Amino acid sequence: MDKNLELIKSEINNLNILSKMNNIDEIIKRSSILIKKFPKIQIFYNFLGSSLEKKNQIYDAEIVYIKSLKVDPNNIFALINLGRISRIINNLQRSEELFKQVLDLEPENLLAQLNYGELKIDQNKFKEAILIFEKIYEKNKDFQNIIMRLANTYSMIGEFKKAEEYLSIVSKKNPELFAADYRLSNIINYSERKDHQQLILEKIQNTKFDNINKHPLYFAIAKSYEDQKDYEQAFKYMELGNKERNKLVIGNPLRYEEFFLNKNKEIFSNIDIKENANNDFYNKKLIFIVGLPRSGTTLLHQILSAHSETYGVGESIILNVFFFKNLVNDNFLKNLKKDNKINTENSREISLKLGKNYDYFDLNKIKIDKAPSNFFWIGFISTLFPNSKIIHIKRNIKDNCLSIYKNVFGGNRTDWTYDITNIKKYVKIYKEMMNFWKNKIDKKIYEINYEDLVKNQEIEIRNLLNFCNLQFEQGCLNYHKSKSPIKTVSINQSRKPIYKDSIESNLKYKNFNNFFKDI
Repeated sequence: MDKNLELIKSEINNLNILSKMNNIDEIIKRSSILIKKFPKIQIFYNFLGSSLEKKNQIYDAEIVYIKSLKVDPNNIFALINLGRISRIINNLQRSEELFKQVLDLEPENLLAQLNYGELKIDQNKFKEAILIFEKIYEKNKDFQNIIMRLANTYSMIGEFKKAEEYLSIVSKKNPELFAADYRLSNIINYSERKDHQQLILEKIQNTKFDNINKHPLYFAIAKSYEDQKDYEQAFKYMELGNKERNKLVIGNPLRYEEFFLNKNKEIFSNIDIKENANNDFYNKKLIFIVGLPRSGTTLLHQILSAHSETYGVGESIILNVFFFKNLVNDNFLKNLKKDNKINTENSREISLKLGKNYDYFDLNKIKIDKAPSNFFWIGFISTLFPNSKIIHIKRNIKDNCLSIYKNVFGGNRTDWTYDITNIKKYVKIYKEMMNFWKNKIDKKIYEINYEDLVKNQEIEIRNLLNFCNLQFEQGCLNYHKSKSPIKTVSINQSRKPIYKDSIESNLKYKNFNNFFKDI
């Protein structure tokens, strides 16, 4: 036993050294062997699970944490991490159960409280999230960027003064946390005040920050110059911001998009997708808003969410999580099709399973999912959700691309947005995918132009509601007064009445226009 103990200590030390060296592959290899040799030693599961996460092997990490909990059902590390992964893969019910278990065992565990607060955001329970974050802030003002989390959450519910208050604290207290400056830039109108603009310029010029990627500062200063109508300077810093952010991109950022385009064509080319009224499927009405990022999906979401019969879930990951996991699975594809038809029995199971995820938010209201990339899943949406409504919003393509180019998006799934060549490639994939669906199920898809919505607001909203079989409500015209939360980069614009400045905005940027002559 003593020999084993010494060996275990030695191996833990080796794994810590490998961790400092960031040798993830070796950690995975060695910890996997050690788990087989010492299946009751929890720390080896911890090393393996966290390393798999770093490689974005989320489902493999999930299995590791589940195995860890079989050995010790009250292992705090495994409970928290499985709860966090459950959030990522949209198993919100399990996530809540796990965090509650941790907090029953350790009520003062700040990491569990933090993750529980993040879960509340996923559940659209923003006030509850704020209460949790403020409780953490009172105990430890420096814990896990808690001030930033408070600021972001207040922004989501439109309380910008409170958000600015917290962001200003972060910017001064942690001047190297440039994300705070970028968030501030989306709140501040620089045509009215320039104090923060000067602060950003000083940070850009400060050599002590040269070892930090400055892309949030470049995007922030670009926005300040745009507010002041200095479009030449704005574009200069846009380019710098995108160039810096693009340095963080690893591999081909469009590998999944290219795969899903081809996979959808393979699956649905020989299938006649018809109106499906199968009562055995999930038959509640769902509304899906699709399009390019920054095309107006958030605006439509706010308009429709203002209706008394609807509930906006925002950019749901429900479909993305499911299809990202399953479309690479040969067995899934074999079971999906039968004699050039969608396998009804298999589809029913999937339909009810995914529908249950939407029910989680609200059992009674019509859910609105505005994840732009859901355009990849239109064939499945039409098949799995027979009573769904699909709305495709289109925008002047150059205006749309400019809006993509001048913003910072969350997560690595949008790494393509920081390079003009990749933006063009994504637009090409999107157009090809939408043309494919139009030829297959044209009647199912309602198209609306962003420019028409801006110019003829009431007419377009009435037509939109009619397509969704919803009665007109004045609240839909006054959508900007709605308390519906916003989690996207449109967080500020969508709190204002519809404005026309965004139409033909690309014409203000001559250099940008030159890049997109051939689009």
